[in-house]
Amino acid sequence: GVVVAIRVRAFKDADEGKQSLCIDMVNDVQVVVKDLADGKPDKKFTYDHAMWSYDGYIGQGEYGKMTYNEPDGTPGRSHNSGYCDQKKCWDLMGNAILDNCWNGFNNTLFAYGQTGAGKSYSIFGYGENTGIVPMAAVEIFKRIDANPDPNVSF
Repeated sequence: GVVVAIRVRAFKDADEGKQSLCIDMVNDVQVVVKDLADGKPDKKFTYDHAMWSYDGYIGQGEYGKMTYNEPDGTPGRSHNSGYCDQKKCWDLMGNAILDNCWNGFNNTLFAYGQTGAGKSYSIFGYGENTGIVPMAAVEIFKRIDANPDPNVSF
């Protein structure tokens, strides 16, 4: 089946002056888009996973020297899940993809969104915040090393 996820990130410098749209999470699967300028009705979207990465974390450093961003323990805006770090992103998405591959199924990991939306961050990561692909590589070798069956080779 198809699994669809969204990751809500913090505003970039280019976004700061365009505060007519506001994104809020209701829970771990629903996102609400509010148009603050026009007063239009809110639009609610439901996904398999909605990951809050806007605020509620500790550790941001310089690009290339970035320390690991971990949840600071405070809940996000109107939901209670708090910050979705790379480990939680892996638990939600990466483990399932690798489990399917390990069981012989083909998989595709497809990231779509505007420039700067966080696609590369989620898939590959930066600095200490490794993404799904490098985590998968590490996990593949862990699973190979943990294989107890001498009749199975990799």
